[in-house]
Amino acid sequence: MRPRCVASWALLACVVGLMACGKGSAPALSDPDPGLADLTLLDVGPRTITPGTPITLSGRGFPSAGDGTISLRLRGSIKAPSGGTSKFDVRLRAVRKSATSAQVAADGDFFAALGGFDGTIDAQAVLMVDSAIDLTTHVVEPLRVNLEVARVLAPRLDSVELAAAMASSSAKDRVHPNDWVIVRGDNLLLDPSEGQTTAVLDGCFLPEGQTGTCVATGTLVRGVEVLVRPVSPLDRRVGIFPWSPVIHGIRPGRFVGTVGLKNQQRSVRGPARSDPRVLSVAQVPPELVSLSPNAAGLGQYIELLGAGFIGGSTRFVPDPSASPAGPPTSTGAASPGQVTILRLRGQFTLDGSPIVLPVELDVVVEWLPRFPSGPVGRYVLDETDAMGQALAPRGGLRQVSGTFSGSASLALRYGKESVPSKSTNLTLRLLRPKQLVLLTFLPSYQESLRLFGLRAIDRAVRARVLDVARRDYSGLAVEFREVEPEHAPPEDFAHYAEVEIGGSDPNGLGYLGYDNTPGRDLGNARLYDRIGGVNAVTQSDGSPGYGGVFSEQLLGFSAHPGRVEKIKIPAQDAELFDSIFDPLRPDQGGEVAALAEVAGIPALSNGSICPALANDRARVIACAVLVLGNLIGTTMTHELGHSLGLANPSSKSGSYHNNGQVMGRIMNPGGLRSFRERAELAGSGPAVFCDSDFAYLQKILPDRDESPGRPQRQRPPCLD
Repeated sequence: MRPRCVASWALLACVVGLMACGKGSAPALSDPDPGLADLTLLDVGPRTITPGTPITLSGRGFPSAGDGTISLRLRGSIKAPSGGTSKFDVRLRAVRKSATSAQVAADGDFFAALGGFDGTIDAQAVLMVDSAIDLTTHVVEPLRVNLEVARVLAPRLDSVELAAAMASSSAKDRVHPNDWVIVRGDNLLLDPSEGQTTAVLDGCFLPEGQTGTCVATGTLVRGVEVLVRPVSPLDRRVGIFPWSPVIHGIRPGRFVGTVGLKNQQRSVRGPARSDPRVLSVAQVPPELVSLSPNAAGLGQYIELLGAGFIGGSTRFVPDPSASPAGPPTSTGAASPGQVTILRLRGQFTLDGSPIVLPVELDVVVEWLPRFPSGPVGRYVLDETDAMGQALAPRGGLRQVSGTFSGSASLALRYGKESVPSKSTNLTLRLLRPKQLVLLTFLPSYQESLRLFGLRAIDRAVRARVLDVARRDYSGLAVEFREVEPEHAPPEDFAHYAEVEIGGSDPNGLGYLGYDNTPGRDLGNARLYDRIGGVNAVTQSDGSPGYGGVFSEQLLGFSAHPGRVEKIKIPAQDAELFDSIFDPLRPDQGGEVAALAEVAGIPALSNGSICPALANDRARVIACAVLVLGNLIGTTMTHELGHSLGLANPSSKSGSYHNNGQVMGRIMNPGGLRSFRERAELAGSGPAVFCDSDFAYLQKILPDRDESPGRPQRQRPPCLD
C-alpha cells in the first residue's frame, strides 16, 4: 500500500514566506523519504475503546521521530445505543512505538469529536505522516474499521483454567505458588491508563495434613485481589493472574472457593464486577528441573526451570519464544517478606588445577513472570553474592573458571512459612566474563545518512559497522548486538555496555567520537559502561559530557564539508573521500541511493575496487557503504577500547592513546589515524590492537571459543 503525498500547508507557507522575503528561491524538495516507501496501515485496535485506551495502529514503515510525525485520521459515523447516528472527522497525534506500531490516546479530543462515550463506529482510518524531509504529508490508502466505544466496561467471566493443567494432563488441579491462572470472558481492562482488572478470590484454604473442616482449622480467604493481565494487548477476552502467595501462603494444601473479576476504571467512580466462578485447586511444593544456560560467567543471568518461584519481581516478561504480549506491567503479585532460595551442595573443580572445592551455598533467586511457558527463577552471577564471595580468595568470578557438580534444590520463604523442593542433580560451568556491547543507532544517525546520500541504504551501513566491530574484537569474549533506541534490557545479561551512534557532535567540538565514561576502567571492572548520552560525572571535571560516535562529523574529511567543521588531512585524501561520496551527496548534485537499488548492491569486504567507476552505479553505492561503515565502525571500536581501559592499561596516569609514531594501531591518537587507514582504502588499514593492548584485552576478556587452530593476526608493537 503505497503512500500518497500531499503538500503540507504549514510547510508550504513557510517556503512561500522565504521567497517573499527575498531569501532566494525555495529549496528543491528531495524525493520522498525512502524510509516511508513501505508505509502501511494494517489494523486499528482494540475493537472496544473506553476512556484512556491506547488505540494501537499496526502496520509497516512507521518513521522515527527524526523523520516525521505520525497521526491518525478517523472519519465516519457513530451509532448511539438509542439508534441515532452522527458523523465525525478527527485527526489525532500518534506516538511511534516501533516500525510496526504506534498509539493514539482515546482522550477528550477523541470523545468530543464523537459527541459521546457509547456507540458503534463505522469509519475510515487514514494513517498520515508529516515528513520533515520532503515537506509533504504522506497518506496511506484508507482502512475500513468497525469499533465499539463504551464509557463503562463491566467484566464477564466465562471460565477459569490452570495453565499448568493445560500444558500437562498430569497436573490436573495442581498449582504451584505463582503458577498462571487463565480467565476467559470479556471486557478486561488492557492498560493502566484505562484502569485495572483484578481477580477477587473468596473461600477457604486447608493446609496439607490438617484434619477437620476448613472453616475450623484452615485459612479463610476473603476478598483477596490479584491483578489480571491481558494475554494480548488488544484482546479483552483472555487474561492471566499468578496464584500469588498473598492468597493463602505457600504451604501445600487445597483451596476451595470462588473467583470473580473486578474492573476499576480511572474514569468511573465505582467498580464493576462479574459473576463469580467456583474454583478448587491443590497447591503443591516448588520444583526445580534444570538450569539454563548450564555455562555462564560474571554478569550473566542463569534461569531456573521448574515451578513455584516467588519474590523479587513484579515485572512481566513475555516468553522469548512467543510473540510479545505487550509492554511490561506489574502483576501485582510480589510483596515484602517472600523469597526463593537456590541451595547448591557439591563440589567445584577449578580449570587447569587438581584443586576441588566443597560447595554449600544459598543464593537468592528473582521470580520472573513469563507467559505462556510459565514463570521461572533467575539470578545473576555477581561478585557480591554467595558464589562470588566463595570464589573471591581464588580471584573471584573474573579470574576463576571451572565446573560445579552436585545437587540443587529450592526453598521458599513467605513470612514464617518455609517450603522446600526435592533436590535434583546438575552441573554448572562457570566461564570467564564476556563483555556484551549493545549498539544503538539514533535518529540523528539516520539524519546524517541523508547528507551522504545513503539514507535508503541504512541497513547495509549498519551491517558493515557490526562487521568491523566483530572483526576488530575477534579472539576476545566480546559480543555486539544492535538494539533500538528505546530497547528493553537483554534477558541473558544483567551487566552490559552501550554505545550510541549519532549524528553531529553535541559537544560542539567536532569530535568523531568520544568516550564519556568516568575515568580509566582498568581491568574492565564496571562491565556496564555507556558511551553515549550525557554523563554528569564526566562533566564535573570539565570534560565534554556527551559521548558516542558522531557520524555527521565524518563529512569533515571532505574538501567541501558543508556545515561540518573541516578536518585537516592531505588534499589527496580529501579528494579520495569526495570521489567516494560526491556521486551520492545531494548537496554536490549527486544522485542519492534509492530503496529500489538495495537488492543490486554487492556486499564488499574490502576496498580494492574503490572508488568505483562513475558509470557502475551498484559499485559506487557499495563503496560508499563500505567506507562509511568502516569510518563509523573503527571510530566505535576505538572509543570502546577506551572504556575497557585502553591505552596504556598498566598505568592509571598513562596516556589514553598509544605513544610513538607506529601506524596501524586502533588506540593511536587521531593524528596517527589517517583517513585512508580508517576507511581502509588504497592498501591502508585495517588498524588492529597492538601487541600489549591485545594481551591486556585477552587477560580481562579471554575468548570462550577454545577450538584450536584459530589464525593469529599480526600485531604491531605498542612501543616504538
